[in-house]
This record gives sequence, structure tokens and C-alpha cells, in this order.
Amino acid sequence: MKRKRIGLITISPETEYPSRVMSGVFSQCKKYGYDVIVISALVSVCNYYKNYLHGELNIYNLINFDLFDGFIITPVPMTEDHNTFLYNTLLEQFKNCPKPVVSLDKEFGEFPVIYTDDKTPFKRITEHLIKKHNCRRFDILSGPDDSQLTSMRLDGILEVLSENNITVDRNRIFRGDYWYLGGERLANRYISGELDLPDAVICLSDHMALGLINRLQKNNIKVPEDVIITGFGAVREAAVNTPPLTSFVPSHAKAGAEAVDYLRSIIDPAASIDERIDTSDIELKLGASCGCEEDFSYTRAYFKNEYSGTKYNYDDNSIWDNINLTMLQESYMAENLTGAETPQICLGKIYETKYLLKPYKRFYLCLNENWLNTDDDIFDGYSDRMLLAISAHYNSKHHGWEHHVFFGDGRERYFSKKEMLPALTENRNDIFKEPQVYYFAPIHFGKLCLGYAVLQNDLSNPGHIGEVFRNYLRNINNALEMSRTKYRSTYLAEHDAMTGLKNRRGMEFALLPKIKNADENASIFAIMIDMDGLKKRNDKYGHSEGDNGIMTVAKAVRSITDENEICVRGGGDEFMILGVGDYTDHQLREKLSRFRGYLESANETMSIPVEASIGYSLQKLDKNEGYQVVLDKADEKMYEDKRTKKSDSKKAKQ
Repeated sequence: MKRKRIGLITISPETEYPSRVMSGVFSQCKKYGYDVIVISALVSVCNYYKNYLHGELNIYNLINFDLFDGFIITPVPMTEDHNTFLYNTLLEQFKNCPKPVVSLDKEFGEFPVIYTDDKTPFKRITEHLIKKHNCRRFDILSGPDDSQLTSMRLDGILEVLSENNITVDRNRIFRGDYWYLGGERLANRYISGELDLPDAVICLSDHMALGLINRLQKNNIKVPEDVIITGFGAVREAAVNTPPLTSFVPSHAKAGAEAVDYLRSIIDPAASIDERIDTSDIELKLGASCGCEEDFSYTRAYFKNEYSGTKYNYDDNSIWDNINLTMLQESYMAENLTGAETPQICLGKIYETKYLLKPYKRFYLCLNENWLNTDDDIFDGYSDRMLLAISAHYNSKHHGWEHHVFFGDGRERYFSKKEMLPALTENRNDIFKEPQVYYFAPIHFGKLCLGYAVLQNDLSNPGHIGEVFRNYLRNINNALEMSRTKYRSTYLAEHDAMTGLKNRRGMEFALLPKIKNADENASIFAIMIDMDGLKKRNDKYGHSEGDNGIMTVAKAVRSITDENEICVRGGGDEFMILGVGDYTDHQLREKLSRFRGYLESANETMSIPVEASIGYSLQKLDKNEGYQVVLDKADEKMYEDKRTKKSDSKKAKQ
């Protein structure tokens, strides 16, 4: 039976809000046996490098509603610092979504919203300041509007103040923006003397609190000695600030679980709901900004994994299950990838670095069909057909069809963009016994879209999409663009600029390995084609008409070139096809017939007909002899054809 599939549409998953939501979504979906697909750009919507941000946001163009049973949207991190581009784009994209959609903590069109309980945390914060620090005079740095989220947080503060007979001057509730600037603006009013300092400022977000603290301290107003400041969200920046910010971990995981329950009531109406009741991750985090002794378990936690250590015991296998940024950098992944000589070698080296993604179950790299062709660059969306360039299982060690599938020799595996990933359209519940999570992330270079990566895990061990994954993909982005540049240089050196066919140098590079690797019973053939009357055509009708003739012959030559054969423009009006393998005279005569038929059809629509002479040779392959003998014999046959046509033409005139 096919599992239900929930799409979580978020951004910057390494940050606290999305990661907490994911934990709730994952735990609930695991209970219900649902797969989760996370579609996410890996940077903040505030990212200053706009070309890079464009490339990241392109991942949302991949979403195919037909593959999902329901969606959860997180607009809060998508609208940081009043950025609305992504929010508006997704709103337009989802307005005709045929599947149920639920939003978290912020309105998203007409879709239902589930709000985190932010009232209780602010009651706890306010009680702490009154009972622990004897605060009586409060300023409140609020949100930018009267949304339910802002109102809920304010209500928690005001309720506790009322219970303690503390009156708040409504003029001391200041509009903020949930971002650094709101705190900095309020700080300037204290610094200038426009406002006297209260006992404490309760900020409705960590970022506003950090903007306030750091601006005050730069102007010799000390926290907490001169004024106590608290935040909300317990984000990384709060824990590592000086002083660390007293904050609160909100119940975003519970909200994520409730979103899954809401979708379950629609997509599985007969099924029971098992509500999440675990709130162990919801608590007041004591920094030093309120005057309490710093809780080092809070402030050190952010250094535990990705930032710790510079030296490792590489003989201890357990360290490979917890790769951090230092280990990623010390792997010399960037140097190894960018130094790859060919795209195939580059992809092979990417495959070899998959250990840096642990824990993972499968890793996929999906590239646009023509990702190497700089004339087919894509900046929005993806190609209709995608190349599954890498498909790796966590314990796979060798290159092969099941692991590293891009060979560049005709064995590539392609799939429709509508599938998003072959594993999603194949019923693989027999392979993946428990619910899975698939993280989809963009592969790009600046604005240029190259494809996307997918990391798959069991929901019981979903892994963490953090700085390691983001920087791992940045290395891939740069390496693939370097491969494209090298490939383009090689392509131009080995291909004819006008027709795109291989030139003689390209012919040798492609043909010699085929001869070397051929079995002892192989044959080699050559077909020579020469366009008739090119000089007369140029002299009489101009070089543009001559070029049209060359392109027509080139298309005819390409039309009879089969997979694994080499199609060449030798120069001027000369073309060649060479192949190594199991061939017969009948096959080659049939090729010549198809060539002539192509020209006949093309001439029906051309005002100036195109003619060409053709000949072939087929013989048993002699590796010591190489290809020149068979090429010379085909050339002789081609000139026989040319002489015969001239003779027939003279007889016809007589």
C-alpha cells in the first residue's frame, strides 16, 4: 500500500524555527506511517547575494502537487526582515493547489493557520523577571502589527503584570519588526535620553533583543547591570552573544505535529489522532542578560557538533558518524572536486565524498538534461527531462549502475521532471520498511540552475540539515560549474563550431578508446560524405547559402549516426561516421539509403537542392592498424560515387 506523503515547504532548515517544526512533523509522521518531503532553500531569504538567493529559491519551482497528499507551509522564516518575494511567489503557486494546505504561525492566503502557543512562554518570562529579579518597571518591544502571533505574546506579558498589580504605560509598548533594526531603533532612544531606562525590556523576538543589547553596549549602557533584556526563540545568535540572551524555546515542534494532525483529519478521515504531548524541549533558557548565572548547557550546545575541534583521531570510526564543519574543510573536498579533469571524474569524486553526509540512507544528485551545454542554460525551473547523475546507498563502495549512474556513454538514466525523483514514483515500500524523509535542496551556480540534490533517511533517524550539508552542496555547485567550464573548453577544441559535430581531434579522442577496448571479434566501419558543388554554391548564391547547404548535410549525417558511433565534420564539405562493434554490410547499405532519403526529403522544401556523395568501408578491426585504412577505403568509395554521378550527369546532358 502506498504511503501518504506530506510536503513541508520551508527555508533555511538549519535555523531554529524550521528545525523545531521539522522535529514535530517527523515524529508525528513516523507515528502515522507518512513519508515527508522537505522542499527548502538552504539560505535565509535575507541573503545579500541576490544571484545566489535566486538560484536557491528556484527549488520551489520543482513542486508537483500530484505527488503529495498535503502540505505544511512555514511563512515566518520566509518573511524575515519584511521580505515578501518568496511568500508572494509561493502564495501564487499554491492558490490552485488541489491538496490540503496548512500554514504555521502566519496567515498564508485563505489557508488555515495553526499557531504555536506563545502566550505561555511570555507568562513564564515575565514571572521570572518579577519573582527572580524584582522587576517592576517594564518596557515591551512588540511586533510590527496586531497579528495573532503578536497579540498572543503581548497577552502573556500583560496577564502576568496584571496578576502582580503592575501597570504598564501603553506608551511604553513599542512597535518593533521582529528583526535587529527594531531593537537598534529603541536603543537609540535610550542612548539619546529620549527614554529613561526601565528595569527590564521584554522583546518579542531574539533578533530585536540582540539589536537592542549590542547597540546599548556599544554606547556604554551595560546589560544586565543597567537594564535587563530578554528575548524569545532561543536562536543560535542569542546563545553565543555577549552577554548570552535569556530566552525561551517555543513549542514549534508541537505546532508542527498539530499541522500533521490537521492534514491527517482530511487525508485519512477514518484514522485516529495521536496528539503530541511531549513538551520536554520547551523551556526558559538562562543567559546572562537577565542577571542570572549563565546556563552553559544552553550556550555551549551550539558548539557541540558543527563547530568543535580541529584535530581528530581518524582511527576512531565513530567520528565519521558526526561530521562537522572542520572535518568538511579538512577533507579537501573543494580541491578534489574542482581539480577533476572531466565531468565524469568530477561526479565520481562527488560520489566518493558521500561519507561527509552521514547519517544518510540514500543520496541523489539530479541534473538538468543538458547541464553541460552552456547554450542551454536555465535560470528558472528545470529541464523537462532530468539526469539521475548519482544514486548512492550509504554503504555502497563501488561505482556502478545502482550507485554512480552517469557514465557519459549512453547508459545514463533520465526521468521526467514531474517525477521529482524516481524513488517517489516507484512503489518501494518493500525496500524502505519504515517512513522516509527526503530533503530536496537546490544545485546551482549563482542564478544558474544546474539541478538539485536529495538526501533520504528513515524518519527514525532523520539526520540534520545544517551547515555541513549546505557547504557540502556549495562545494558541489562550484565544482560542477568548473566542470562545465572545462567541458566547454574541451568541447570547443574537439567540435566543429558551425555544426556541433566532432572535428578530427575530437574524433581521435572518442575513437581511440573504443578501438583499445573492443573485443577481438569487433569490426570497424567508416562512412565518408562529401557535399557536392560547395564552391559553385558559394560563388553563385553567397556563403550564407553555402552554410545552409553544409548544415543540411550535417543534419543528414547526424540522422544516420547511431548511439556509440562518432559523427565528424572533417573540414569544409567533408563528413565522416565511424563505429566499432558488430556490423554488417546490410546495416551500412541501409545507412546510405537513409542518408539519401533524408536529402531527398530536405530538398523538397529547399529552393536550392543539396547533393552529396557517400561511400563506406567495413572490415575486421586490427588494433595495430587503427582506423586510417578503413577511412581511406571509404574515401575511395565516396569518390567513386562522385565520379559515377558526374558521368551520369554528362550522359543525361548528351
